[in-house]
Amino acid sequence: MAKVRVGQIEIFYREDGHGDHVVWIQGLGLDHRGWALQTPLFSQHFCCLTFDNRDAGQTGRSPGPYTIKTMADDTIGLMDALAIKHAHIVGLSMGGAIAQELAIHYPARVRRLVLVATYTSGDPRGTALLNSFVQMRARFTREEYLRAISPWLFSYQDYLIPGLVESAIKKGMEDPYFLPPRVYARQVEAATSHVTEDRLKRIKAPTLIVAGEDDLLTPMRFARTLHEAIPGARLAVIQGTGHGLIWSRAEELNALLLSFLKEA
Repeated sequence: MAKVRVGQIEIFYREDGHGDHVVWIQGLGLDHRGWALQTPLFSQHFCCLTFDNRDAGQTGRSPGPYTIKTMADDTIGLMDALAIKHAHIVGLSMGGAIAQELAIHYPARVRRLVLVATYTSGDPRGTALLNSFVQMRARFTREEYLRAISPWLFSYQDYLIPGLVESAIKKGMEDPYFLPPRVYARQVEAATSHVTEDRLKRIKAPTLIVAGEDDLLTPMRFARTLHEAIPGARLAVIQGTGHGLIWSRAEELNALLLSFLKEA
């Protein structure tokens, strides 16, 4: 684990394993620890680069507003600093938006692209929802907030998995890097201004799109748009799960991703 300066901020990262690089990009308000159910397996086959986006985890705070493209540039800057010429890119939710921008603007750096539970543009409903999260984060206790957003992350079937939701809430309660409302709001602003629908055809990397059937935050319409617009893209739908599928369906998701990445 280490930090490296990229532009105006220091980015926290860690590398695990050996071989071809896989760069894992996390979603809104999350940091590299969110991949804890993926990296132990994948580091047996690849060198896994996980990191904290600007404003998240142990990476520095942004000096001002930014965009999804800014965070794609951060990722490339980190790869440059570590002398990674190209890598497989995996992005979750907002991280999937970052991965799209990276694949559009830096096609030579992307070997294979995996977009998990992500979206192609902000829309009025999604923006209103995330802005309500900002308000709840400011007004609720942390536990109240975590319990309020959990039904948006986990499906009916996810709630039937013993201990899943309570474990997620417990981790949130114990998180020393839980984003304060002002910082979280900056990430929300970046996330909701994202639009790639008119540029997806420029993505040339072999692409796998993974969606949860019952995802309320990034509904299936986004996965269908990605599938239709990205040349040659594949779509895998995990039944009965929601936005938190990297935790609720880790085994199934990992099998899909590992099979796809090992095709390279």
